[in-house]
Amino acid sequence: MKRHLSVLVVAGWAGLNGVLLAVLGIYGESSLVFWLWGSVGLLLGLAAVLVFLSSRSGPDQQVRYRVPDRGAGAALPAAFGFLLVALAFVYGLWLLALAVPLLGVAVAMAVRGTAPREE
Repeated sequence: MKRHLSVLVVAGWAGLNGVLLAVLGIYGESSLVFWLWGSVGLLLGLAAVLVFLSSRSGPDQQVRYRVPDRGAGAALPAAFGFLLVALAFVYGLWLLALAVPLLGVAVAMAVRGTAPREE
């Protein structure tokens, strides 16, 4: 089961939603809540089956991921930086103190690259 850890994550998520559905049953929620939460649990169970089938058909694809471009590693810090800029408009401009250095790191990673240079 070492190769199929992603299945355990999705199945555990479905199981946790089943436990939360049982907690809602203890507190006596309405039937609409049961239908909605139960359908989410079933969809997660279906997703776990699909993840299991896809991991069995091509297990080599989940072993290692390589970034094809040197500057592609800057996408994640840039995304978090822009998220902080957007949140600064809602929660205050103090978040810009976190966003600006993070965007600077993203720019440096995009310009310099993150992979070793080939000679």
